[in-house]
Amino acid sequence: MGNLSAHETYFELACQFFRRSGLVSLPGSYLVDNKNRGIVKVGVGGGRRVSLPSATQSPSRHTAQDGQDTGLFDVVNASVDADAPCFFLVSPDFKRAFRDARLPFALFEQPRLEFRFSAAAPHGEVSYAPDSSGACEARQMLSELLDDITVPLGTAISPAPLSFAEASAGWERAESDGAFLARLEAGILALQDHPDGKMTMMRSFSRAIPCNVDRFDIYRQHARNNGEYACSHFYCLDETTFSFGCSPENTFEIVGGDLHVDVVASTCKAGQGEAFERRELIENPKQQKEHLATIASRSARYAPFCEAEGMTLIKPMQIKRLRNVCHLHSLAVGSLRPQITIFDIIPTLFPIMGAKPAELLSLSDSEKSPHRFYGGIVGHWEEGYAGSFLNLRNALIKGDTIHAKVGMGVLRESDAASELTETEDKISGLMEAVFRCCQAENRA
Repeated sequence: MGNLSAHETYFELACQFFRRSGLVSLPGSYLVDNKNRGIVKVGVGGGRRVSLPSATQSPSRHTAQDGQDTGLFDVVNASVDADAPCFFLVSPDFKRAFRDARLPFALFEQPRLEFRFSAAAPHGEVSYAPDSSGACEARQMLSELLDDITVPLGTAISPAPLSFAEASAGWERAESDGAFLARLEAGILALQDHPDGKMTMMRSFSRAIPCNVDRFDIYRQHARNNGEYACSHFYCLDETTFSFGCSPENTFEIVGGDLHVDVVASTCKAGQGEAFERRELIENPKQQKEHLATIASRSARYAPFCEAEGMTLIKPMQIKRLRNVCHLHSLAVGSLRPQITIFDIIPTLFPIMGAKPAELLSLSDSEKSPHRFYGGIVGHWEEGYAGSFLNLRNALIKGDTIHAKVGMGVLRESDAASELTETEDKISGLMEAVFRCCQAENRA
């Protein structure tokens, strides 16, 4: 396999299998690269889909008149096949006033067939088939599509990242830099009365995507270049709608009887060397405060699902390196209480990126455009495992438009201009992938 790492090898093979099998544009199909586990899952659409409609549609047994959940996830739990794996995507908009009526609040997609790629099985293996006929079909797919795949000697990682000015060419901002700075300054001012307060503030971008630009290539470019992400995904909602992204963190993972929670908070620019990273992250009081506050809030959120000892920090304040930014990363683990499932935890997550104290939420969430799936959760479950990841560094392509958002944690010590720069650093990797794919198509 040349000089590829184990992950590069099985990821490349999974991507080529996904493309050659025609799954890229098959509704319900997905590719999930779970780096936390060292596994890529490829699901074949055409199985069971459970969706929760937008509140702008007629209210049903799982949508109240005000659009808030009334046992939304109980409906999902009762509707899915407990013996089949599942990919899921949940929008935070089901708790917001700003929604895209063209999209459901949540999708739970159970595949017709599923494949696993890993270091132990780089050419893939069947991980789910409903019966012997399905298993035979899945083995035939692997045999036919992987026999003649040639893995390159090295993945084509792009040179140094583009500047934000270059990468953002062609993107439209939902609000000007000045308007966003004004919102940031208002948030920082409001936090002066709350020494331990924190809020997440977001801004929106969109741009036209020519129909001849391969949607899967954008994802692949983004994932290959993006460093130490926790989980990436590509999902075909329908023939013209695609979700993809590279999340830096889980919201939680259930591994056997344990609950694993990533804490990723505090940010600096990548590529500046270890001394810079240590100075800007580990030795910076503002960054320390933000990270410790996030650890405390995450531990409090998940403690009710754990045994009496709660969450234990087992990997405190490591540096996670992505293409454009670095973060402080800690891992907390707790023993799950008996009978707790993913459907007990998911409803308690929203809003994931909110405000403390809660009365600042209206100021934190003052950006008046749909999140679509940004800032929600994306994940996958199978027997013995469930992984839910914060859907960041992600985009939704609907027809000929790509929608993206970016956010940052704001404290009373924050500086509005620095936070603006942080948003640009965070979203540059996604924008660069779009830029390079459009540029390549123009040269073709």
